[in-house]
Amino acid sequence: MFVIVNKKNNSIHREPNKKSYANVQYKTASAAKAGITRTLKYYAKAIEDVNNVIAEGKPYYHSRLCNAYEEATNKDLGRTHVNDINNYMVMTVEDYELIEPMVEKTNMMTGKKYHESINTPHYLSASSESYWSA
Repeated sequence: MFVIVNKKNNSIHREPNKKSYANVQYKTASAAKAGITRTLKYYAKAIEDVNNVIAEGKPYYHSRLCNAYEEATNKDLGRTHVNDINNYMVMTVEDYELIEPMVEKTNMMTGKKYHESINTPHYLSASSESYWSA
């Protein structure tokens, strides 16, 4: 199995048009590379859609893809790397497990610091309210 890795922070990349966190592994390296292509096309489509909305004289946020446009173009958000092909690499799951970074978080209930995988979904992190309100 293969994963797409975000070179900026070594996290596993999830395609923006996929709904589930479970869909991050690919059977072949070619399938993962196709996932990178789909990601780049998604952001290119968002930029094009916003440009069309602006050409019609409407504010950019009238585009249904304005959030993806913001991610790809707004430098203040610090995520413009998502629209850069050089930001992604394909690795086997086994190789990724050797380099997977851990981040320090604060437990919301106890206030104690702890480490968890950078790929832990927000709702499964003890640092989030959704984890404790179930």
